[in-house]
Amino acid sequence: MKTKNEMVFAEGWTQEIRTGDAERADLMSYISDTTKSLWGFRPRWGSEWIKNATLADLRQEAADLEKEVKREIELAREERARQAAEDAAHHLAYAEAMKPKPVNNRPFADLKMRLAKETGYYDF
Repeated sequence: MKTKNEMVFAEGWTQEIRTGDAERADLMSYISDTTKSLWGFRPRWGSEWIKNATLADLRQEAADLEKEVKREIELAREERARQAAEDAAHHLAYAEAMKPKPVNNRPFADLKMRLAKETGYYDF
């Protein structure tokens, strides 16, 4: 459950953002960890940017990353649902293919019946 001080880090995971003096460090940690989680690398911040970034900038960046995380979670859920439906369809097709087929010892009987229905001529 998301509270005011938690941000979604990954599906089922949140990161606490403390207020006060620790907020800046927590936001920078969240931004770094989430960027690594989403794109596989940590951001390269220059010391100038770290000094000049305001709390509002960090909050906005964290909020943007959280939106991206939620979008990725939704895409992953949709992919899992699609894969489950595909697996179920495959299972049903396989089960149908493995059913024993009825054996017909009269190979021309079916052909004779179909011709009779099409032509209307019954000689049996």
